[in-house]
Parts: sequence; structure tokens; C-alpha cells
Amino acid sequence: MIPAPLFSIPQLLLLLSPFLAMALGAGLLLHGLLWWLRHRHLAAAQRPRFWRLSTTVLALLVLAGGIWGLVLLWKMQQISHQVELRAHYRQSREQFVLPQDFQYGELVIPQGSLINKYDAFDNGEPQRPLGLRGLRSVRFAQPVQVAGVWATAMETSPARLELARDQQISPVFHFDRQANDGYGAWVQDPKRRHLACKQGEHAWFEAPLIPYDIQAEFGKPGPDGPDARFRPSQWAVTRCESDWGPIKVEPAYSGTGPADAQTQVWGPLLPDNGD
Repeated sequence: MIPAPLFSIPQLLLLLSPFLAMALGAGLLLHGLLWWLRHRHLAAAQRPRFWRLSTTVLALLVLAGGIWGLVLLWKMQQISHQVELRAHYRQSREQFVLPQDFQYGELVIPQGSLINKYDAFDNGEPQRPLGLRGLRSVRFAQPVQVAGVWATAMETSPARLELARDQQISPVFHFDRQANDGYGAWVQDPKRRHLACKQGEHAWFEAPLIPYDIQAEFGKPGPDGPDARFRPSQWAVTRCESDWGPIKVEPAYSGTGPADAQTQVWGPLLPDNGD
């Protein structure tokens, strides 16, 4: 398949017209310089006319191209400003301190927790309702019980928790390749009644996929808040360890953004202004 061109010929001409105007302007200046060198020894009354129809038309084309170039430059600056503004709003909602207690699926995350998330449906609007769709990691403001385990931090993919205290975690699961008619499955490990995990270690869990109608929800944002598909009660602990590395939770975004950026990014969506 032959890919479609990015611009039609008229659009390409409009984009190139400022550069064509610059070339015509340079040609007009050169023509004027040569005309002056050729006729500078003549009296003003004896010199042939410079501003004939052709040079006048050429000058008007240069002027029009220059004005259009200024319009394009102004428009590009507007677009660049909007891109910067939207990126600022998105990042402000990707790395932030939770302003209030918030229920995400089965879990209530306390106010003051440090949140890292990515919402593909956040288009950089000035304000959006508070939400945790696309939650990646969180450092809790205080120990929180997740999947029956007291934790200080959480990562959602892969699912692991930073333990707030020494704990015995059960039941323990392992992957049995013979289960599920030979397809394999995570099943309870008969050899381990529990895991004796230490404070600061990471408890790893197998988080089963939550079924939903993929076709019906294709291209639509997934549920958020209490309806989010986040159910730690279904997680199955598999191991505890401390060698994998810390749970990465980036600090809250502190950028100021453009001068006209709003400081409040949470709240009801603003009326559509046609942007």
C-alpha cells in the first residue's frame, strides 16, 4: 500500500510560500542593486522606471508571503504553547500527592500518598475529576493493608508490596505446569504454609486478569474509582525478597509550566472552548 502524503499540494504551497517569498525578496533586492549600479551615473530624470508592473507585482507577492510567514510563526507559537500546557497538566496528574482519601477498586488510598500513574485518556485538559486510572505505583502516607499485607508502598505491574513490618503471609502459591489440563496455573503450594517476610522486603503476588468485554470497551477509558478493576483480594502471594530493587515512585511533579498555567488540575472539567 502506498502511504498517503502528509500534505496536499495546496497545503505544501502554503507552508512553503514564506520561503518562496524570501527567495523572491532576495531576487528583488538583487535586481534593485543591479538597476542602481547600472544607472547611478544618470540623472534621476534620465533613469528608466524601476517600479514597473513586474516589479510591483513581485513586491506585492513578497509582502503577502512575509505577512503569511508571520501568521504561520504566530500559529506555530500558539501550538507549541498548547502542547507545553497540556504536557504540564498531564504530568501534574501523573506524579502527585493525593489530596484526599480515594477508593480505587477495593483499596482506599489515604490522603497524602505519593501517586505515580499514567492515563492514556488524559488529553491535558486544564482540570479533570480526581482519578487513579492507570495507577502504576504508590507510596502510602501511612501503612495500608493490601491483599491482607501491611505495606508502605505498592507497584501494580508486576504486583508487589513493600512490607511495613515483619509478617507471616499465607496462603502461598506456586505455578503448577500440570494443572488446568496441562496448561498450567497458579495453585496453592502444599509445601509452604506461609512466608515469613521481614520489614522492608517485597512480597510478590500473582494478580489474575479481571475479565471484561474488550470489544465493547475498546477505545474507551476503563472504570475508575470504586469501579476500577483493582482487586487485591484476588492476589496470590508467591515469594518475598529484597534483591530485586526498590519500588520506584517518582516524586511529585514540581514544574510550574507556562505563565498562564492553572495551579489547580483537579476538579470538574472546564467547558469546551473549542481547543
